[in-house]
Amino acid sequence: INAEYGEREPSVPVIKVYHAYKGYTTYLKFFGNPLVVQVKPGGEMSYNDFIVSLYLRMSRYVKLTEASIADAESLPFSIKVVNQFGVEQTHSLYGENGNLNVTMASGKQVQYLALVWDMSTRDEYFDTSVCNEIEHHESYKGTKARRNEVSIDDCVEQYCREEVLNEDNMWYCPHCKDFKQASKKLDLWRLPKVLVIHLKRFSYSRQWRDKIETLVKFPLRDLSLSRHVLSTDQDEVQYELRGVVNHYGGLGGGHYTATCLSAADGKWHVFDDSHVSSCSAEKAISPSAYVLFYTRQEASSGSGESNGTTNGERPMDVD
Repeated sequence: INAEYGEREPSVPVIKVYHAYKGYTTYLKFFGNPLVVQVKPGGEMSYNDFIVSLYLRMSRYVKLTEASIADAESLPFSIKVVNQFGVEQTHSLYGENGNLNVTMASGKQVQYLALVWDMSTRDEYFDTSVCNEIEHHESYKGTKARRNEVSIDDCVEQYCREEVLNEDNMWYCPHCKDFKQASKKLDLWRLPKVLVIHLKRFSYSRQWRDKIETLVKFPLRDLSLSRHVLSTDQDEVQYELRGVVNHYGGLGGGHYTATCLSAADGKWHVFDDSHVSSCSAEKAISPSAYVLFYTRQEASSGSGESNGTTNGERPMDVD
């Protein structure tokens, strides 16, 4: 809105830009955080200026040379027009006289672009950890942000808390022959050798369905759930993290990766389809963590660090 005259400024096309790589289907696989890029309407922007504008938006986590930016052919990614499902569309952004062409043959504006990376060279230019960092405004930090981080102990406590079933999930009483808002409570009796924790990442109600992006903090070692266990004949048990299944996306579609501690070299790796890369142990802790795999931690050797072995023995095989 023009503040001086109270009039609406001419509309400026906005394009959503995703980072992606080719999967085994006609759909592209998205990763990282998307961008929103404004372009000048009516062919007023050159294709090269668009490349420069695009790079400025992602220069925090993508490092390119000036030569690469000046020559689109030498970029480590190709730019594809796609629809909202990641399917490539037949349209060239390079228009007449080198101008940016965002108007498709149908007359519709381009809404989605995918930067399709070569996974063999992506890590050379792309810093995924920096890309996934989100800077919150002060007003956000004071309200919602406080609720956007919980511990795994908070989750277990909530899981074991008594709840009254709501009207959408009432219990059928066989004596009354009617649905009742009964109370329900779950408890832990004993702890297993292999502990699998499935975090609730999807919320459903009669009116709303949503992906839960809350960061759940969980330890790499020394996880203890003893205070939640009812049985008194089991000694103190602590667990060590072995792997995490991650989910990216929403209810309409998504992508799974795994962050795991390798039994072969004792190091952490990210497994993303056919692409495997090394990472730090802290990489496993993210808002995308969906399923956690822990194994019982044997008596500590005193080092306090995990090197992929447990008490001098090979890690336990889990089928």
